[in-house]
Amino acid sequence: MNAAKYPTPLDPAVARWADELNDADLEWFNERAGIFEFDAGLSRAEAEQQAREATVLMQLRRNAAI
Repeated sequence: MNAAKYPTPLDPAVARWADELNDADLEWFNERAGIFEFDAGLSRAEAEQQAREATVLMQLRRNAAI
């Protein structure tokens, strides 16, 4: 993970998972986390959990289209 550009997720399990993402998916994850936190009013930890689920779904959809 690009530590200089993105904050480390609060949940250690999410942080380990995020470490394995490619740059594009990591950016997508962090954008979703920000949206969930600021637009939906979730705590940062909740936002990261929701963003993780959204990222996994995005990856599944993308890979199914290949």
